[in-house]
Amino acid sequence: MIRSMTGYGRAEAEVLGRWLTVEIKTVNHRFLNFNARLPGDLQRFEHQILGRVKERLQRGQVNLFAGWDAAGAECPPVVINREAARRAADLLQEVARHVGIEAEVRLEHLLAFPAVTMPGGLAADAETLWEGVAALVDQALQDLQAFREREGNDLARDMGERVDAIEAHVAEIDRLRPGVLEAYRERLARRVEELAREVPEGDLHARLAMEVALFADRSDISEEVVRLRSHIEKFRELLAAGGVVGRKLEFLLQEMNRETNTIGSKASDAEISRRVVDIKAELEKIREQVQNVE
Repeated sequence: MIRSMTGYGRAEAEVLGRWLTVEIKTVNHRFLNFNARLPGDLQRFEHQILGRVKERLQRGQVNLFAGWDAAGAECPPVVINREAARRAADLLQEVARHVGIEAEVRLEHLLAFPAVTMPGGLAADAETLWEGVAALVDQALQDLQAFREREGNDLARDMGERVDAIEAHVAEIDRLRPGVLEAYRERLARRVEELAREVPEGDLHARLAMEVALFADRSDISEEVVRLRSHIEKFRELLAAGGVVGRKLEFLLQEMNRETNTIGSKASDAEISRRVVDIKAELEKIREQVQNVE
């Protein structure tokens, strides 16, 4: 099945004695664009979280939020990450030397670095912490994918109905096609009758045959109809196949629109022109839907 790029997923559970919530929201985007809002003690996992997101999602603007719920819970013990504190102090001293100033590294300066302090349980077991975070990210992604698939089903149903309508218009255009040439022949014959007194009969019939042949060549839309039907069939195949097909659907829509425009410019018939307008209206509605398909 196809998937929408719009979705929402959420998961929450206890991790190392504290309650953690992970939320993921996605909207349409031409590529995969990832943005994460993580508490300080989880920022070190951002790259690993991105890796898990890329395993599941191909396109879309992905906004991930993770946060600890402290409501009703005791304040967790805080420990100092000594190695992080040493690196922070060295960095501050290096900056001071670089700009040529004398500065004393104070405690408040070190505490400004999120990695220097963290809840005791989290600092004690980084591997277990990551396992808990990863499990919640996976659950939220699973919830998100279910949402996107439901949205995708709705999109596919709507686009399928519109493709059916387009196919009906194409069938009617194909039915009207032979009559366009015959109507032109009749109009031209009436015009020839008006000129009969001015042009020799032999030249008149030759001129009539040439004009009809030229018009038939310029106004023949049989190839465009065949190609349009082929694009419709391929569009249905992609909807049925599912997966990441958004860009392929966009390309097919461009081709369908091109063939429709050519039919409109060639066929000098009011009913065919009306059908062309209806097809282009349906194509525009489908284009709006396809922009949200992964």
